[in-house]
Amino acid sequence: MKYKNFLYMPSAALLLLTSLSITGCTESASDTQGRQDLAAQDESLVKSADKPPAGTPKQNQGLVKSIEMAGGYSYIEVDVSGETFWLATTPTQLQVGDQIAWQNYAMMTNFSSKTLNRVFDRILFVDRVFSETSVASHPRRGIVAESMNAAGYSFIRLDENGSSIWLAAPETRIEVGQSIEWQGGTLMRNFTSRSLNRKFDQITFVSVVRAS
Repeated sequence: MKYKNFLYMPSAALLLLTSLSITGCTESASDTQGRQDLAAQDESLVKSADKPPAGTPKQNQGLVKSIEMAGGYSYIEVDVSGETFWLATTPTQLQVGDQIAWQNYAMMTNFSSKTLNRVFDRILFVDRVFSETSVASHPRRGIVAESMNAAGYSFIRLDENGSSIWLAAPETRIEVGQSIEWQGGTLMRNFTSRSLNRKFDQITFVSVVRAS
């Protein structure tokens, strides 16, 4: 049986689709149409609780290329490591060139938006996006105090000049006591990792870490 749409839920992302259908006391016709766009796809959704399939982002962060507002949503075109993805989320104030990150998402393919009069080959529905917090652009270094892998990421606790910090990077082979360096990144506060079943007060997502 061939399905038109595919929905990937890395965690309990079904909540995202539920939240996308919640409205206030009043809504415009375009708001209603935008929610009908999503509801119309519901019977064709296929869930996956396994690892991310081909075609999903390598990381949950990217550079904003364009933004469109329609049907009560922000549609955000992002560059993720040279690959283009579209996000749909609640109205968000962003600018082209902003670095953003997101947590849970549901990916759909061949999604038809009547409000934009277009079909998206693939689009990620996210609960919210986070703007990049200013961080130093020069390389930083630290000593690995703890490391664990989950959901394709390495979560690394570092000692940086006497301060304990957490990084998340694409899964990397490192050892406790090793000196590593990184540059830039997206700082996220109160980040919950469902794969690790723990909450980080602050954690910086970086594209790569290197031995130093």
